[in-house]
Amino acid sequence: MRPKAAPLVRTELYGDGEPAIDDPAELFHEASKLQPALVHRQAAGLARLAASSDLQTAAARAVRRNPERTSYALPQPLPCALSLSDALDQRATRRNFAARPLGVAVLATLLDAAYGVRGSTRRTVPSGGALYPLEVLVAVRDVDEVPRGVHRYDAGLHALEEQALDDPWAALEQACPFPGLLAGAACAFLLLAVFGRTRFKYGQRGYRFALLEAGHVAQNVVLAAAALDVAALPLGGYYDAQVDAVAGADGVEESVVYALVLGAAA
Repeated sequence: MRPKAAPLVRTELYGDGEPAIDDPAELFHEASKLQPALVHRQAAGLARLAASSDLQTAAARAVRRNPERTSYALPQPLPCALSLSDALDQRATRRNFAARPLGVAVLATLLDAAYGVRGSTRRTVPSGGALYPLEVLVAVRDVDEVPRGVHRYDAGLHALEEQALDDPWAALEQACPFPGLLAGAACAFLLLAVFGRTRFKYGQRGYRFALLEAGHVAQNVVLAAAALDVAALPLGGYYDAQVDAVAGADGVEESVVYALVLGAAA
């Protein structure tokens, strides 16, 4: 029998950068735990929601629609012939993009898989309290029939709403610590968390829920990308303030928590 390996101590894992006693990540994880002794305080948001019809109306309408902005109707999603089992087998992070335009129908299919509406209000991902705290922004570089710029996916209308028509690509490339990650890609999905949509009800735990939901969205996108033979690169390492600036976010009340770079497969 092989001898049992000794557990690594924290200094071996982290070196000189060992987390301090007041490490922010550990403090947040502790602060966002549910505890029986604090259940009444932690459930205060649920009580406010139950007592306020205005909050109930706002919570049921997780949409940021501006009729004054130009909106582009998207085509219906393409049928995906690949089975779920095959999509899981073929899903892989792909960094080599072909520098070709992405078809607008392909984009529509990826967005519908990401956060599309099913039934009257249900989306394609689970969401704590069905509050849907995310906005899916699309930074477009080269997509057929969609101008360069940043667009918001309106899931209820299955449409893109213009946010900014300045070319976002140079700013996104500068926001990546590793050069070349976006080379040849057609667009990037920026998953913007609007924290108040979930924190008003769930407090610190709501921040966790927003991060979990972003992971659900990303997995839907990469599976749909596998089915469509689209190269997909999930991107979690970027300079936050620069990406938030592209998204028009303040970085406090709302912030981009995940991104996916997409393009034709090389």
